[in-house]
Amino acid sequence: MQTQNVHLLVVEDNPRYLSELLEWLQDYGYQEIETATSATQAQEKLQVPFDVIISDMRMEQDDSGFAIVSEVKARNLSSVVIILTANDTVGDCRTAFKRGVWDYISKNMPGNVYDVLHESIQDAIAYFNRWGNVQNEQWITENLETLEQNYFGQYIAVINKTVIDAADTEEALKQQIEERQLRRFLTTIRKIGDLRPISELIQLPESDRLEYKSTFQWDVKLNRENKDLRFTTLKTIVAFLNSEGGTLIIGVEDNGNIFGLEKDLSLLKNGNIDKLERTVIDSVCNHIGKNFTQQIKIRFEKIDGKDICAIDVKKSVRKAWLQRTKEKKLEFYVRMSNKSEPLEIPDIYNHL
Repeated sequence: MQTQNVHLLVVEDNPRYLSELLEWLQDYGYQEIETATSATQAQEKLQVPFDVIISDMRMEQDDSGFAIVSEVKARNLSSVVIILTANDTVGDCRTAFKRGVWDYISKNMPGNVYDVLHESIQDAIAYFNRWGNVQNEQWITENLETLEQNYFGQYIAVINKTVIDAADTEEALKQQIEERQLRRFLTTIRKIGDLRPISELIQLPESDRLEYKSTFQWDVKLNRENKDLRFTTLKTIVAFLNSEGGTLIIGVEDNGNIFGLEKDLSLLKNGNIDKLERTVIDSVCNHIGKNFTQQIKIRFEKIDGKDICAIDVKKSVRKAWLQRTKEKKLEFYVRMSNKSEPLEIPDIYNHL
């Protein structure tokens, strides 16, 4: 039974009944309880999130039950709403469930109504702890393509079928939710895009979805910087965008040998992997387009003591073009087997 960490808001305007209800809830073990005596007061209290809201349906001051349900939905709050009313009607009950309440309990029912309320709270907690929010899960599945365009490789938090936050790791996302004081009771957390560890990918040969490059801008043959080499990376990114997506790994030779990022990092002022990531993103913005950065995820992994970079690219709905600085002309690439091949105008027309 989970009671100590459940945050409750009780909305009731009858002092005698409110006192009795609080006494019973405390006997069951609930410790985090706030109260309100009207919908207006409850709406002010909702600045702080609650797991469960127990509300009377009809009060003298306002139509509180429906007002609170509407407020919860309007704010995308992750709160279960349970209606506890003496003025129960079939019409109100039907309306309440259509608006998304968890339960509708009559104070006039036979037996101990507080036992029924406690059981309802526990059922809600058990259900969502085990299954999460089915509506959120269904919404994510139905909108996966759009979500992959915007959050590829990230963890997202969804409340009431709305993305309310995102982060690169699940731990970081949970921390952000806590900092925003969002209760995680009805929050669905899902990773968008399946990114395999780099250590697993480098065991595979190059393909239409995987390519290796030794460096980003270090010329291995000339043993010096060569910024033109950046375009070999950008060419592959464009090809992945225009095809079925893929992963480009930098710091690994075609034969699978680990080269690492040491040479590339040495070319950057205060060179570190964050600086290299920023350099790659800036190159994408300048030569492919800022809008395509949402389809690109850059990550790093240390293998055999050396840093390796993976650039995961999601297939783009919009076609991508590469613009070189000097020539000022657009180039179009697609993946063919394990190569990024340019297309001329007739082939581009057929591809489109």
